[in-house]
Amino acid sequence: MLINANTIKQQETLTADICIIGAGAAGLTLAQEFDTSSFSVLLLESGSFSSNSVTQSLNEGTTDAESYPLMNSRARSFGGSTTLWSGVCIPLDSGDFEQKPWLAYSGWPFDKSHLSPYYQRAQRIFGLPEDIRAPSKTSPFHQSPFETKVMTYSNPLDLGRKYKQQMIKSRNITLVINANVSQLIPDIEGEYIEYLKVQGLAGNKFVVKSRTFILATGGIENARLLLASNSHYPEGLGNHHDVVGRFFMEHYFKVMGVMPFKQGHQETIFFTHPSPLGKTYAQGTFGLTDEVRHQQDLLNVHLRICRYNLLEDRQAVIAAKKLQMGISSKGDFSLIWQDHPSVVLRYVLWHFWNKVNPYAYFDHLRFLGCVEQEPDPNNRVTLSSKLDCLGQPQANLTLRFSEQMWNSVHRSVEYISKTFVECGFEPVQYDRDRRKHLDSYNKIGLHHMGTTRMHPNPRYGVVDANCKVHNLANLYIAGS
Repeated sequence: MLINANTIKQQETLTADICIIGAGAAGLTLAQEFDTSSFSVLLLESGSFSSNSVTQSLNEGTTDAESYPLMNSRARSFGGSTTLWSGVCIPLDSGDFEQKPWLAYSGWPFDKSHLSPYYQRAQRIFGLPEDIRAPSKTSPFHQSPFETKVMTYSNPLDLGRKYKQQMIKSRNITLVINANVSQLIPDIEGEYIEYLKVQGLAGNKFVVKSRTFILATGGIENARLLLASNSHYPEGLGNHHDVVGRFFMEHYFKVMGVMPFKQGHQETIFFTHPSPLGKTYAQGTFGLTDEVRHQQDLLNVHLRICRYNLLEDRQAVIAAKKLQMGISSKGDFSLIWQDHPSVVLRYVLWHFWNKVNPYAYFDHLRFLGCVEQEPDPNNRVTLSSKLDCLGQPQANLTLRFSEQMWNSVHRSVEYISKTFVECGFEPVQYDRDRRKHLDSYNKIGLHHMGTTRMHPNPRYGVVDANCKVHNLANLYIAGS
């Protein structure tokens, strides 16, 4: 069933056995699991079935991080950020779950094997085959100390499109669009959530009561809502030890270098081009094994591989790319014509041919690293002094990338280059001057993680191993 929150009467009360806040990847996955069950379910979504500028503006916030796109990195619409993403799915490594003596705040309450049956169910949600095999040991990127990870692409990309009709036609699920939760209100003893305060865009306010509440609004919004729900606890819900919002993490994508690479390794195609896999596609990425990283005290970094042409070192191509990316500066246009007129055309033709033909000639590779950020309590989401159009405090983000992270990146690429040389390949060219003109490829992944971290001890985490908020009997959090 479908309800538009803008039509709900002032101070009306909606009730259900289970209330899920957020209809993105996590919320929709959970909701469809309850379809046709004996439970009544309310699924609350801030947006509608298409993007709305007023609703999207609720993502605005303040930041101590330089020009972080708080508004455009999230989508307030049915389907959430699956309406924005590229669809890349990669399972966690076994080493991600381990406590590391050299890495503060590391470790999960369980190991990777605990998630195996849930991964199988998740693969079905994203249209991925259960049997995903890595390339053979003949691949230069899948020999110790390297190991390959397989990126698979969700099919479909937009879970909102996949589940829209199922949610609308469900007999036990009520989807409420344009429903903006402003506060979670606990009982008088503060032991469980009694009800939600919710607003429609029309200014109407109503209440939602449920036996169980699941917060599934993303890594920034989950923390903001907990902090803003301060009617009983001034510090916010689940925040007795000032952990909510802390440990915000991102993935930084950074060009790691360029490497001469003689044609002849057919296995390279798997890393430079998506390959058919059932009804979807897969592509390889590689990095150092867990064992090596633990020995060397290195954060994780996995390298995506692109074919590279030395024409990209020419000023004309550099200037043309900056113009195409919208980051040009005065004089870039003239640089295109100062070089030989055919340079840009030759590069464009090469680039197009290598995109459409996996067997086209190339002799260099460019490595783009997806970098792990260490958990840092000083990187955090707090409440801003600014209010959104519904009168609620916006999120404020503090994010800095540490010397530890950059040092780990540098030592990782050194180790990778040394290994390639020992295997008979050319070294990776990763010095600053070699990479400078490729910095336009560097970017933040817009992967919001860590703000409601899992830990058995409430002093160090917001939720337990079952994603239940410590000290609240009926509040769970779904999100990274």
